[in-house]
Amino acid sequence: MIIAIIMAGGKGERLKTNCEKPIYPIKGKPLIDYVISNINQSKIIDNVVVAVSPHTSNTKDYLIKEYSMKKLQEDSSFKDSKFFYFETPGNGYVEDLSFILSFFENDSPNHTLFFINSDLPLVNSQIIDYVLDSYNKSSKPALSVSVPSDIFDEYGLDYSFEFNGNVPSGINILVSQDVIQEEEELIIRCMELAFNVNTVPTAISISKFL
Repeated sequence: MIIAIIMAGGKGERLKTNCEKPIYPIKGKPLIDYVISNINQSKIIDNVVVAVSPHTSNTKDYLIKEYSMKKLQEDSSFKDSKFFYFETPGNGYVEDLSFILSFFENDSPNHTLFFINSDLPLVNSQIIDYVLDSYNKSSKPALSVSVPSDIFDEYGLDYSFEFNGNVPSGINILVSQDVIQEEEELIIRCMELAFNVNTVPTAISISKFL
């Protein structure tokens, strides 16, 4: 089973607004709606899970109201719906990632988990399926997606980390096992992967592409 995990439990402090980042409106539409819609159009992904935390309680309420999402911990069968929310402790990205992997490992160690941050509204289904196709052709259990730093420079975008000229995109694929996994890096020259909504100016800039 291939499951998309939208990471939507961070504090989003860089955005500097009173609105939780996953439901921050861009062109009148909550940010997470774009991400859910793009994933839902994938030809490969089976289910969608939004990982929330105590930092994003309003996001959880929105998902329940607008998508009738059920809590995955209470119904892990995936029989009645394609969409679920999942509550994490909210202790940090790495800690929440481990928490999620442990949960799914208890269900099956063979799920493919496609992790994407909730602040990537331009990553469409074609990009998603291309990443998954690349993963399926790889012999390694994990894959990370990076973007050349010059893409960020071209559009005047900031980034916090760069290695060998590449910037992590916020998309990773792992098997459902809470262990260190050998990883392949997929480098894609794609502006859609560079526009993550961390600041209000970026949110304003990104609106012209939506």
